[in-house]
Amino acid sequence: MPLSYYPKKKGVSAINTFAVPESVKIGSGILYPKLTEFIKPTHRVMLIVDKVVDGLYGKEVYACLEGHCREVKREFVHAGSLREALLMAYYIVNRDFDAVIAMGGGKVLDVGKYASSMSKKPFISIPTSISHDGVASPIAVLKCDHGTVRSLDCKIPTHIIMDIDIIKKAPRNLIVAGLGDLVSNITALKDWNKAVEAGKAKMDDFAYIISGTAVRAVVQYTDPDLENEAFLTQLAESIVLSGLAMNITGNTRPSSGAEHLISHAIDAIGKGTFHGLQAAMASILVEYLYGGDYEFIRNYLKGFGIPTSFEELGLSYDEYVQVMRMARTTRKNRYTILDEISYDDENLKRIYDAVYGG
Repeated sequence: MPLSYYPKKKGVSAINTFAVPESVKIGSGILYPKLTEFIKPTHRVMLIVDKVVDGLYGKEVYACLEGHCREVKREFVHAGSLREALLMAYYIVNRDFDAVIAMGGGKVLDVGKYASSMSKKPFISIPTSISHDGVASPIAVLKCDHGTVRSLDCKIPTHIIMDIDIIKKAPRNLIVAGLGDLVSNITALKDWNKAVEAGKAKMDDFAYIISGTAVRAVVQYTDPDLENEAFLTQLAESIVLSGLAMNITGNTRPSSGAEHLISHAIDAIGKGTFHGLQAAMASILVEYLYGGDYEFIRNYLKGFGIPTSFEELGLSYDEYVQVMRMARTTRKNRYTILDEISYDDENLKRIYDAVYGG
């Protein structure tokens, strides 16, 4: 469903057009009613899951679809690879399926998103966790040959069903990783502003407002009860908004800055864990570099048990130095505050001591 608006930028008169999902349904106990609403009895559909989700929910979803529509074909994601997505896209086109459904975490959803995009079929996304803000984004992160990972452009989901009864059963780390990914928008937006001022990026006011609104709505919740339905609902809504902000701009600027580059560097040295936890931890350091209220971010994250230092993520001081010197090289043409600091031993030690207490 395309939407248009007039961007408030000097010298720009064109209308900016972007896509949004036809529907985003968030609530408790909504999975089966909404699934049978979106899928017609005449439809032939592909259901994409992994072995874990299949054991928890997939068989019930399959049975629901089998009793409701003309045909359902179940496919399993193993590696979260481009090869898997392309093979599924071929099968979807070859068998002329009417819709694609993916249920699971980010790996499964990204395979489904890309397969449906390549086959030009409607896509129903059913997250079983909210560990990052890619649920509604126009990007699929897929493994390629030789161990590389690529972020590939694709269409956003046609429908998103986020059943809170399912999401609240996800492992705690997945939920707080989603929270951490959202909190990192605070510094990502500062880096976006800096890049615009340096002539290295263009601003989109609408996307900027949406991304900021998403994180502000979440940080109002300070009770670490991860089964609180109001909190989980707001977190789900904010994750969708953050993804839509990226869809508006056509890039990840609204939610990815220096903190994400640091996270990528942590992955690159082989010490990676949940992406959202790494980005959240790194946002404390980036907020310090901006002279902002980094203590607020640290205290908020601590309240939810999110790591707030390299040490808590299992990295030594030497690995911190390695990560910092590598971070700005992990993504080309992504100007951030990391392009404006010194990387000599003395300055890196000063930053570390100031943020993490030596």
